[in-house]
Amino acid sequence: MLFAERIFCSQLTTSDVGRKVLLAGWVDAFRDHGGLLFVHLRDRSGIIQIVFNPEVASSEVCLQAASLRPEYCISVRGEVRKRLPGTENPNLKTGDIELIVSELTLLSESDALPFAVSEKAMTAGAVTAGSDNVSEELRLQYRYLDIRRASIRDNLMARHRIFQCARQFLDSRGFVEIETPVLTMSTPEGARDYLVPSRVHPQSFYALPQSPQLFKQLLMIGGMERYFQMARCFRDEDLRPNRQPEFTQLDIEASFIDEEFLYELVEELAVRMFEIGGITLPRPFPRMTYAEAIDTTGSDRPDLRFGLRFVDVTNVFPNTNYSIFRQILQRGGCIKGINIKGQSEKLSKNVLQN
Repeated sequence: MLFAERIFCSQLTTSDVGRKVLLAGWVDAFRDHGGLLFVHLRDRSGIIQIVFNPEVASSEVCLQAASLRPEYCISVRGEVRKRLPGTENPNLKTGDIELIVSELTLLSESDALPFAVSEKAMTAGAVTAGSDNVSEELRLQYRYLDIRRASIRDNLMARHRIFQCARQFLDSRGFVEIETPVLTMSTPEGARDYLVPSRVHPQSFYALPQSPQLFKQLLMIGGMERYFQMARCFRDEDLRPNRQPEFTQLDIEASFIDEEFLYELVEELAVRMFEIGGITLPRPFPRMTYAEAIDTTGSDRPDLRFGLRFVDVTNVFPNTNYSIFRQILQRGGCIKGINIKGQSEKLSKNVLQN
């Protein structure tokens, strides 16, 4: 088979009916209806139903097809046909068509898997629950199998599209993508460095970058003016929900700009990125000064979904006997609170302290 002719499963539509094509991928599921064998073929783009019919395929092909099992890797050649009325699968992008196979090549067999990969059901119009209760440790041990799951694959594809969106947008705004060194010297950052021993200079080490900060500043001095990079960063610190030892960040630096340029740039980029996920962000983005953020939320990075705002109640306690409040007022401070209407009975001292 000439794999230069191969196309992705989800590229096929009803407009391709009658076309002979070459597909390749993994056996997602199958069912045997006596003389007919129906298989869901899965590749990176999605799933299509392929059919082995003794009236079309040779007896050798049908015999080989009968030995197929989940996750066998195969390539097939056949003719695209429209499904019979009532057999369409609305849960598949290719649910209105199927491939009548004439040639089959078994590329690789599969042993019994440590967990199920398929997230689709063979029954027309039905989809399985999607995932088993698989431990994260097992999924990471067999990461190459976990990536075959549609949910994980879709995450990686979304990441790719977001990166492409950022690259195209920043390129249109005059930014240049430049890679900066990964093996560098240690610079003061917010975490410990990962160190790599030097073979050429014994007892000396390279440090993996926690950010490309110094390099992008040198690029500005060098006159590149606008730079960006999908930068790999490394930080040796304890794991937390928002901390990882290595991560990718969209790093941007520009010369000869003001705050308004940066506000507009980031807003437009964020809107375009969220559109990839089908989310339309309201514009313009609300703006808040640092003083306003501290005054109304007590944080320089407030979660605006939390609707409660601080209320100044200093004038309520001008002659208070409560020593803590009195000391605050004597120092020229203020007293603020949040108004939780109708919930006072639920807020005991223990709840507030914990």
